[in-house]
Amino acid sequence: MAKRLAGFIILIIALFFLFVAVLLLLNPSGKRKEICRNHGIPFGAVIAHRGASYYAPEETEPAYLLARDMGADYLEVDVQRTKDGVLVALHDDTLERTTNVASVFPGREKDPIETFTFAEVRRLDAGSWFNAKYPHKARPKFAGVKILSLEEVLRIAKGGVHKPGVYIEIKSPKRFPNIVQQLVNMLERLGWTIGGDETHTANGIVRVGTSRGRIILQSFDPDCVAEFVHFAPQIPRVYLYGSDDVETMGWKAIINTARRLSAGCGPSGYVATPFKNKNAHDARLFVHVYTINKRWQAQLISLFGADGFFTDRPDMMLEFYGRIPSDTIENILTKHGY
Repeated sequence: MAKRLAGFIILIIALFFLFVAVLLLLNPSGKRKEICRNHGIPFGAVIAHRGASYYAPEETEPAYLLARDMGADYLEVDVQRTKDGVLVALHDDTLERTTNVASVFPGREKDPIETFTFAEVRRLDAGSWFNAKYPHKARPKFAGVKILSLEEVLRIAKGGVHKPGVYIEIKSPKRFPNIVQQLVNMLERLGWTIGGDETHTANGIVRVGTSRGRIILQSFDPDCVAEFVHFAPQIPRVYLYGSDDVETMGWKAIINTARRLSAGCGPSGYVATPFKNKNAHDARLFVHVYTINKRWQAQLISLFGADGFFTDRPDMMLEFYGRIPSDTIENILTKHGY
């Protein structure tokens, strides 16, 4: 009986290592590193989803300061537009989940962001909801934090010792005519769209500029991704999709769209299967998976071929990749007055 059990255990271990070997052969790391390098982005990217949103109110100053000073590679931000044309960092179509809009503007809590001016948006408290929902992570100074403009997020990214890139998603782009052009114009004005690390001029001088991968543009809408190609072909872009998209459109249509637009693939969680990731890598496209907050998930999906992760916990993901966060959560928040 003991011999039979030992043989069974050995078989299970052998099958496990065979499984891991097959996964590594499907999506070899050398090939994936080369693809990321060709797109101008880091391999094993740590993308702070709405900032370090596990520890601070999403898409607010403390969340982005935390992610920046921890050492995340990218600050991820959802972009929408106010009634008076200001690009702001907000995930939901409405303000009711993450602000006190119901008390400041009673009756307007279900109105979309584009019905509010930027001045109205700035009157709202975008942090107290976090304290109420997560009392064990609450901080008095989170109460009253403001919704940020995109320009403020870009300023945060440039403002520390560590200078992450910014990963921009346009939410519901069809609600905001010409928003891609407006966004690209802003990035150009602020110096974020210089292509390549080195530019060789006619007289042989090499000018070092902003890395091509400092900005990545993303959308679930393929028409929006096509606009990225038109207005900013030099900026890496990502086509996002989830399980519903795969079910509705079919995987073949999704990968063909990503290939046609030369867009990296942005699957949710376990949609990032080994063979789907292989299809992406065979098309010379990188794969960034959302939203992963547990180490064992990162380990498994990394074996599946993920080239980077969106995460609410950039400190955990940095450690997963063998990198030490630059500072502790407590020290960073205290340093910035939170």
